[in-house]
Amino acid sequence: MSRSDPFVKALDSAEAQFAERGYHGVSMRQVAEGAGISVSLVQYHFKTKEALFSAVMERRIVAINHRRLALLDAVEVNCKPSGKPAVEDVLQAFLEPTVLLSRDKASGGNYYAQLIAQVTNDPQPHARNISRSFTDPIARQTLRVLHLALPELDRATLAWCYVFAVGSMIAAISPTGRVRLLSNNEADPDDVKTVMSLLVPFLTGAFERIAAMSKAGKLALTPRSLATVLPLPDANYPQQTESPTDSPPTSPSRRKAKPATAKSIATSKT
Repeated sequence: MSRSDPFVKALDSAEAQFAERGYHGVSMRQVAEGAGISVSLVQYHFKTKEALFSAVMERRIVAINHRRLALLDAVEVNCKPSGKPAVEDVLQAFLEPTVLLSRDKASGGNYYAQLIAQVTNDPQPHARNISRSFTDPIARQTLRVLHLALPELDRATLAWCYVFAVGSMIAAISPTGRVRLLSNNEADPDDVKTVMSLLVPFLTGAFERIAAMSKAGKLALTPRSLATVLPLPDANYPQQTESPTDSPPTSPSRRKAKPATAKSIATSKT
């Protein structure tokens, strides 16, 4: 579709303005003015501002997801017959499409870098709808392949690690230029090769360290991780309470051993 097409003009105008002023700082009229078309034409293609915002994000994320899925599929194929991919390869497949697009200023990728940061950190419905529709499905696919690489991690821990990785990626592609400032102009945020050469091993080390801690039993136990160790009590079953403080003390030799609970195990680890 040509960039002179009114539909594309509206998307380009909206993308630049949403990136600069945020979702609530942009009106349909401003989008139309930026595109050089009428408001009625914008509304013909996009009935609401949320629909327009969704189309702006879909245009970028679908392309990223297509590339990411192809890379993740290749990682799985190449790890056979062991069936266990390298963590570094999975993270490379996850990070590369977003980092590359964010540095493609000719296609407007720098705007996407700002928008994905907004969406990732915004709890409002328009942002959460983007996550549910476009980013959560690919996140689950990435988590599935990560679990093949790190089967020792339970779902809750792996999800936290994924969220931390997304945060690192968002910071790395941020167009603020902060890394240049902090490095006294020695770091070039537009040097994709350097960014990837640092980001991938940085996150690989973090994932593998968490996996090692999990194997060694050094992670703080959570209800979900405890479920892999012992059955959790039924939520509808009344829990045993502690004895009143004024009860007579019981000698160690006559004290009855209590069954292990999530609380007692977690306490013993501290």
